[in-house]
Formats: sequence, structure tokens, C-alpha cells
Amino acid sequence: MKSLKKILSITLLIAVTTFWVVTAAIAGQVMTVLGPISSDDLGVTLMHEHMAFHWPGSEADRSVAPYDRDAMEEKILKVLNEVKALGVKTIIDAGMCDVGGRDPILLKNLAEKSGLNIIMATGLYFEREGANLYFKYRQWIHGANMEQEIYELFKKEITEGVHGTGIKAGVVKLASDDPQITAFEQTAFKAGVRVAKETGVPIITHTQGPSVGPVQQNLFLSLGANPKKIVIGHQNLSDDINYHLFQLSRPGFYIAFDRIGLGAPWGKPKAEECIIELVKKGYANRIMLSHDTIQAWPGRPFKWPDAVKPAVENWVPTYIHKKLIPKMIAAGVTDAQIETMLVDNIRRLFAEK
Repeated sequence: MKSLKKILSITLLIAVTTFWVVTAAIAGQVMTVLGPISSDDLGVTLMHEHMAFHWPGSEADRSVAPYDRDAMEEKILKVLNEVKALGVKTIIDAGMCDVGGRDPILLKNLAEKSGLNIIMATGLYFEREGANLYFKYRQWIHGANMEQEIYELFKKEITEGVHGTGIKAGVVKLASDDPQITAFEQTAFKAGVRVAKETGVPIITHTQGPSVGPVQQNLFLSLGANPKKIVIGHQNLSDDINYHLFQLSRPGFYIAFDRIGLGAPWGKPKAEECIIELVKKGYANRIMLSHDTIQAWPGRPFKWPDAVKPAVENWVPTYIHKKLIPKMIAAGVTDAQIETMLVDNIRRLFAEK
């Protein structure tokens, strides 16, 4: 009996030790679509872009507009080569399970051919524009535990891979409406925080308006999430510096101006002045930069209406390097502060345990 107890105790100890070793290993590395790398190898990073963006329902139109991976790959690769030539080394593709560029084979091909690190996300979009009815009906009709099922989805994509490809997600992306987070979105946040705690991956967020950032922070804190592993996104939706300062007053959290170059109603160009002012106030170590650009739109081709063209004329993934950085330097922002926002903060986000 004593021998059996000893064996069980040793087995339990090994299991617990293995769990913590595996968790620490995951937390100490960055999972790209080509496999794990050190956070020290990320380099200059655009932390929120889209290789392709699939609106929910676009798959219903494939008889008219077939999905052409090869054509998209050729188109996107040209853009990635331009970005790489400017010194970018890593891109986080912020597509989600129900919307965005969720083709892991496409992302893998692009990473191999461009030489860039590409990190894929798992997550669910905000309720009004996502594809959430599947999970709702499973709960309403079949009595499923919606939070548990969403958790299992996120966990599998991080630990085993997406769509059975073995290509793994490296971040969790969570999204909410504005000004409040809906009940469904709260469920997704709960599942996402559970997975992030267990695997050590960071969380990035979509905010649908200029006021919900602090609400997301409150929810994360109530769920016991680690603020140092969380980036509150789409700060460009507000050019009120007090909105940004309030979020920065909460210790740990990063904020992302990740729609740089995009005009109204999806972004406010004057938010660039907020970035400069926040850096001068000493917050460079809490800010991340990106564009939220979309390089391909599966589905029927379209042209931007004339009324929209001014909003998207600067919406390109080279804008930060070609226009914003010179503007920041002219305003007194240093090279070291720029490197902090584009390199150091991303490294710390992934390295934090």
C-alpha cells in the first residue's frame, strides 16, 4: 500500500511538474505559423494587420466568387516584400475564427516565401458582426456550455493547430462592441482569459468605438488576467488624449494605435498627435503601432466609393515607416522611443510570464 501511495505521489508530482514546465515553455516563446521562435527574434513588429479578410457570409458566395489562394498569395506577397524592405521582421495577423484571414496554409506559404515571421490569432469577433449563432444555438437548443466550448476551440488552436493543419495560433484576439460589452462577448472574454492563463499567450483586443477600452480593462481585471499580457486595441478611434491616459493609468496594460493611416469613420488621423504627446509624457513603453490593413478581400471584387477614398488613401502597411516615423522624429520623438514601440514592447509582451 505504501509503495502504491509512493508511486501515485511521484506520478502526481511528475504530472504537475510537466504541466508547469510546458506552460512556462509556451509562455517563454512565440508561436509563428512556421513554429516557435524566441521573443528576441521578433524584431520590428506590426502587431495588428490582416493578410486577407473574410467577412462572415463570404463563403456563401463562392459559386460566384471562388476562393483563389494562389492569386491572393501572389498579391499579398508583393506587399510583404515592400514591408520587409523597410525593416519589418514580424507581423501579427489578427484574423479570428469567425472573421478575417483564417487560412493557415496561406499564412504559412506567405511566411516561407517572404521570410517574415507571421503570428496567427485565435478568437471570436464582436457580436454584431461576428458569426456567433452557432455557439448560441448549441447552448439554447442543446444545453451546451458555451464558455467551455469556446475555451476548447481557442485552446485547441493554440496547442494543436487550426483546421487540422498543425499550424498553431500564437495570440488570442478578443473583441467587443462599444460602449458596453455584450453577454456573448463577455463569455468569449472569459474563455480567452482562461486559455491565456494556461498557455501564456498574449491577448490583443478589438474595440468597436472610442470609449470601451476602460470597460475591457475592468473585465480583464475582474477575471484575474495579467495586464502585462494584454493590448487594448484601436486607440485611433479616439483623438481625446484623456481616453488614452486613463487606460495608461491602469498598471501593466499596453494600448495599440493600430489603425494608423486609416481615416474616419474607422480612425481619426489626429490620434497621431496623441501618440507624439503620450511619448513625450513618458509612455513609449506602453504603446504599440500598426495599421489594421487588409491586403485581400475574398469574395466579389469591389471598388471604394469616391466618398470613402479619402479615408483609405493612406491605409497601407508602409505608412508608419514612410510617413508617421518622419513626423514623429520632426516632433522630437527619438529613435530609441520608436524602437521601444515597434520592437521592445512586443518582445516584453510575449516574454512576460
